[in-house]
Amino acid sequence: MTEYFMMFSAPINGQIANAFMTQLANLVAQNATKLIIAMNSPGGDVALGMAMYNTMLAMPFSISTHNVGNVDSIANIVFLGGSERFACPQATFMFHGIGFQGNANERLEEKALQEKLDIVLTGHKRLSSIIASRTNKLSILQGMRLFKEQRTRDAAWAKASGIVDDVRDFVYPTGSNILLFVQ
Repeated sequence: MTEYFMMFSAPINGQIANAFMTQLANLVAQNATKLIIAMNSPGGDVALGMAMYNTMLAMPFSISTHNVGNVDSIANIVFLGGSERFACPQATFMFHGIGFQGNANERLEEKALQEKLDIVLTGHKRLSSIIASRTNKLSILQGMRLFKEQRTRDAAWAKASGIVDDVRDFVYPTGSNILLFVQ
């Protein structure tokens, strides 16, 4: 059994997401059987987070995720890519709605506002569907509420909600294969 540990402590941006997905492909080539990701991320780009999540699900080896600090925003979806999920007792999970950067010279009329709102609501539903399917405890409607409430939740809430399987400390085994994604 070839087990790898990854410290992922970075925002989700193009450079990090591409390196992460490349590393997963490299682990396939190395015949990895398991990857355990110690995760601490402020989130970032939604589209890149979705690509990371889908890539994790496509891997032929098992992936466990462990929140060792904060998992925020789209990093929650990446975290849910683990088939086993854990959190340290002091870990937190922050949920908020999808946003976008506006153009300072952009004229916002009703049609343009409606299009942007449709993008946000469609994104919320897509992410809520993932939350519902991966937790088996939260519904799509409850996922949608998470985005409207914009709150930070603790590890006990995450366990009760099915985000994590258990709350426990994280320990790197001595002599393990460690990969780093830090920024």
